[in-house]
Amino acid sequence: MFGTRPDGPRDEDCLYLNVWSPARDPAARLPVMVWIHGGGFRVGAGDNLMYNGVNLAAEGVVVVTVNYRLNVFGFLAHPALSAESDHGASGNYGLMDQIAALRWVRDNIAAFGGDPDNVTIFGESAGSRSVALLMAAPQARGLFHRGICQSGALRDVSDSLADREAQGVAIATRLDCDSAAALREKSWEELHGAADFNSNPFVDGWVIPEDPRDLYAKGDIAHVPLIIGINADEATMFDRPMSAHFDTEEKFDAVVRRELGDRADAVLQAYPASSDAYGAMMALRTDQRMTLPARTQARWLCDAGIAAYSYFFTRVPPWKAGETLGAYHGAEIAYIFGGGVKCGQFKAKPDYSETDGALSRTLMGYWTNFAKTGDPNAEGLPVWPRYDRDTEGYIELGDSIRACRNLRGAKLDLLEGLPVVAI
Repeated sequence: MFGTRPDGPRDEDCLYLNVWSPARDPAARLPVMVWIHGGGFRVGAGDNLMYNGVNLAAEGVVVVTVNYRLNVFGFLAHPALSAESDHGASGNYGLMDQIAALRWVRDNIAAFGGDPDNVTIFGESAGSRSVALLMAAPQARGLFHRGICQSGALRDVSDSLADREAQGVAIATRLDCDSAAALREKSWEELHGAADFNSNPFVDGWVIPEDPRDLYAKGDIAHVPLIIGINADEATMFDRPMSAHFDTEEKFDAVVRRELGDRADAVLQAYPASSDAYGAMMALRTDQRMTLPARTQARWLCDAGIAAYSYFFTRVPPWKAGETLGAYHGAEIAYIFGGGVKCGQFKAKPDYSETDGALSRTLMGYWTNFAKTGDPNAEGLPVWPRYDRDTEGYIELGDSIRACRNLRGAKLDLLEGLPVVAI
């Protein structure tokens, strides 16, 4: 899904990007859309066929897809590496790569007919969380002018530099490395296999100067318009393999009580499992990990006076993943790039429907309108309401497209402040 192939190359020398442009004149000054791929900051690549930018670029934008370092190469902190830094920090190299790519776009995209003063960053999953973090990263200010977060609001990014340096020390110890030089002598396979690795970005005091939740809460972020949304069945991709642990009402009840203690009764009432324990768990996990963080981030934006637009993607795609996972994590990507699982392949599928084609055209319209103006709306498209605290309006993107209010509001209110099991 995220561009990882079993036989694909893996190398720290990975900082390349791809550009698609419809411009016939470098003076065209077209809006630029920079895609940051997902993969949990562990896997992925910008050359995934699904990220082919040709159809999206045909909508009048310049499309750029980027690579950034992942896993231990992207996010390994260690006291010796921090000591080498002029800023006393280490570890957020993947985010630094993304910022470097945005600087490249600023300095070079005009040669492709792009406008360096109108750049939208968009991404899914880890790419979406990257967008959320770049909003809070001082070094990224002025390098982009709009953002789109697809299935990935702020979460699991508040570890400290000390926490992550301790992880790096544990890995170095396991590999018998007593210096940064010794670590550099190890192959990527040795580093990758040394231990389970927390690849999430964190608060290093440099790229991310303080807890990004605090930066959002006080409005100390880039004041640029943002689209933020989720899919209806986010949890299926992650939790379906563990379904034997919660495939009956009794098992579901036990899991919820173990995790939530004296708050469990209210949650069990809100997510009844009597007829479908698996569905109840998928709904709960989706809301815990995706829906609630997205609402929290949208509220922060609203409080800071930043234009925000929220969406809920509900279309079950007509390919195999949809049959087993529903409107799964990442299902919207094929529609936004306008080509199905492999770019250009919608029409080649026997189960392709006009519903899918129409939805894809609508999403491409919303996304590129937003890149052009900071507002997804345009003549001929269903009206997408701006998010506000009173109505918490959003647009549903599915078999039909309609404006709605207060997505799962009572359930999210119930989940506020409760512990969340990490993905």
